[in-house]
Amino acid sequence: MSQSKPELIETLRVDADGQIPLLELHLERVARSCTELGYDWDANIWLQAMHTALGQAPVNTPLRLRILWNANTSANAQAQALPTLEGPLQLCLSKTPLPSQDPLLSHKTTHRPWYQDAATLLEKHPQLFDVVFLDTQNRVCEGSRSNIYVKDDQGQWWTPPAQGWLLPGVQRQALLNSGLVREAEISLDALLNAKAIRVSNALRGWQNALLVQNPV
Repeated sequence: MSQSKPELIETLRVDADGQIPLLELHLERVARSCTELGYDWDANIWLQAMHTALGQAPVNTPLRLRILWNANTSANAQAQALPTLEGPLQLCLSKTPLPSQDPLLSHKTTHRPWYQDAATLLEKHPQLFDVVFLDTQNRVCEGSRSNIYVKDDQGQWWTPPAQGWLLPGVQRQALLNSGLVREAEISLDALLNAKAIRVSNALRGWQNALLVQNPV
């Protein structure tokens, strides 16, 4: 495989006691992406890079572990302390819709041009946790770094379905597996009028959030 291919990213939370609660789901996702994108996959090489990074990381504190998998069957991992984060987490809406049915949207790779403006915005406004994206039909897709959930009048939590236009997060999958959330299309109106909003990702779990006005 050519090295010009984007690398596959997995960002894992390591608890202070060294446990990685979502490890199996991370392995399943990167293996699925390798199969669908035609990358070679070797779980032993990926895990060895993970253990090497953890051996050089701070101890007795939560960690952010980032592993890049290259199309030429090599891995690079880095671990650093994960700072605490107070909720509820603030979100704003993207002014630009996600591209329709881009095949790379459902894979976590280093090719993320549609999130570049969001990354710049979040860097300028650190009080914001994420930017929420819609599609061209005003349906909720995802945040640039999290999956989105809304609570209805009956107390049920919903998240947009993974249909090729959003990244199926591992924390999202854990919530679906547990029955705590279900999939359904979510309109912009449903987001704006939701009883409650939450976001999830592997680093931060499932957290309360609120939608705020876009910063100027």
